[in-house]
Amino acid sequence: MEYALRLNSLENASKGPREFCDPTLWELCPEGPLTALYFGSEFCQELIPCADDAEAFCAHCAEHKLQAVLLTPLATNRGLTGLTHLLDALEQRGCSPAVVFNDWGVFDLLSKHYPALSLRMGRLINRGLRDPRLEMQTPVSAGENTNRGKGIRKLAISLGVTAVESDADLEPGYLGGYANGLQRTLHIPFTFVASGRNCLEKAASKPAGQGVFTQGLRSGCNAPCRGVSRRELRQDTQKELWRAGNTVFFKAPPKWIARHLELADRVVLHERPAA
Repeated sequence: MEYALRLNSLENASKGPREFCDPTLWELCPEGPLTALYFGSEFCQELIPCADDAEAFCAHCAEHKLQAVLLTPLATNRGLTGLTHLLDALEQRGCSPAVVFNDWGVFDLLSKHYPALSLRMGRLINRGLRDPRLEMQTPVSAGENTNRGKGIRKLAISLGVTAVESDADLEPGYLGGYANGLQRTLHIPFTFVASGRNCLEKAASKPAGQGVFTQGLRSGCNAPCRGVSRRELRQDTQKELWRAGNTVFFKAPPKWIARHLELADRVVLHERPAA
């Protein structure tokens, strides 16, 4: 087992994996080295980092012999243009992070124009159900069904993808079994529930009456949600819910995480929910 940290800034880059876990969670995790830092955005193209910030992450990783991993979100044509500008700038500065794609348009851009970059299939490609109101069923005697997601993993291997990533959803088998040619990566403890292009933080930052939800997809955004996460309370679940920007997460129960850990080669520890 190896570990990675998902950071919002380099402020906490010197912390070790144990410092990103509460004691209950770390009791589940075997010992292992820190091998990578994740940065960027999985859920919102407005949060694609600037070239200077991305270069700083890459430089820190090079200095400490860690893999730099750039997270990328679902993207419109405008988002693809922004991502192109970022990757061109990093290429000119001699930076070659691994890239997590969560959008097949982003994959097409990466494979055609940046073939030297290592590509990782992000957790949004896992279209499995995530519902904090439900409980995971007891596994059958034969163990987890690692045939789940077999087709998408086979496609990933054929496309030269190096890893498949997931969070702790209702069925652990998505990560697959051993010797499938892909590094199996688990994101904990925050599992995304739902995400969309409209953002409550963006709406709250605009003056009333500007039709942010009816016209907001075309309006600009100054990323007021960057680094912000808020607890959400619901009457239909006791699980710990969080909102960050345009995305809702829940904190996966230890028993969900434990079943996924058995199928993981790398664990990505998140310091807080982040879009």
